[in-house]
Amino acid sequence: MILTLHAEQRKKERHINTVQLQWLLCYAEESHNRGVSLYHFDRGSYQQLLKEVDADHFELALRSRNIYAVVVDEKVITVGYRDARLKPTKSHKRVRRGVPTHPVERRHYYRNR
Repeated sequence: MILTLHAEQRKKERHINTVQLQWLLCYAEESHNRGVSLYHFDRGSYQQLLKEVDADHFELALRSRNIYAVVVDEKVITVGYRDARLKPTKSHKRVRRGVPTHPVERRHYYRNR
């Protein structure tokens, strides 16, 4: 992959090693949003990386958990560390259709069924 000048600058500023970026592009989960590809480690890909990395690079691999890269047309646009804006915001609660979301309304809904 080709790194843009912006990606090179961000890589240096954020102390992301070239080896970490290579691991990210090889092992990471790829998601698409607005015409770009976002590479980030999910639980499975990160565990796979930790299993396959040699002992010399293990500590570097541990620090690689939250890095991401934005790629467009085989060019890395930027790299960085994930924060709350990039982490999934899906609720893990299962919600049924037609059931009110407010707790008081939900209580009345189930009482009057």
